[in-house]
Amino acid sequence: MTRIRDRRFVVLDPERGLALAFVFFDHAGNVPSVTLTDGRAVPIDVSQPWTWEIAELFKIENDRIRRIEAVIERAPYGMASGWSTWEEGLSTEPRR
Repeated sequence: MTRIRDRRFVVLDPERGLALAFVFFDHAGNVPSVTLTDGRAVPIDVSQPWTWEIAELFKIENDRIRRIEAVIERAPYGMASGWSTWEEGLSTEPRR
């Protein structure tokens, strides 16, 4: 993954311990390998760029994430979210 963008938390329910978020993960398709925490380099066999559009529901208990449910859809690389400008989408700040 080369970029995480357009994070948006659309539902926060503290009473039930739920948070629903949308996020886009961009994969540029130009990363030949990754280095694991043990120092080994592992090749990545992906040469085509794409974006994951993800909706995730988090269950939080005692200030810890206990469960995550996700719906993941492959989308065209760099696809706009529709709820923010391109510049806002690249921001590191979560959108509410």
